[in-house]
Amino acid sequence: MEATAIRREGKMTPRQIEKTVGEAWALLENPVYNEKEVLLSAELLYYSADKEKVHEEFRKQLSKQKKGSYAFRFFGTPDPNLVYIL
Repeated sequence: MEATAIRREGKMTPRQIEKTVGEAWALLENPVYNEKEVLLSAELLYYSADKEKVHEEFRKQLSKQKKGSYAFRFFGTPDPNLVYIL
């Protein structure tokens, strides 16, 4: 999967984002969460199966001095053979 920049207007639900990105990492702007910290909506800026490409795009956003709230999220099924350190 190639990295893809998105130019959508407005917020999307997690389900809409997942339909767009498939199994990939996403850079989200202005995420909205409920009191249980469940994602309710966000603006999809960029996605790629390569997490590092998503981080590069985030660094580009910061270099443009684009202030805002950002989140990284993987949409899809996590690999059960990987160990995640939070």
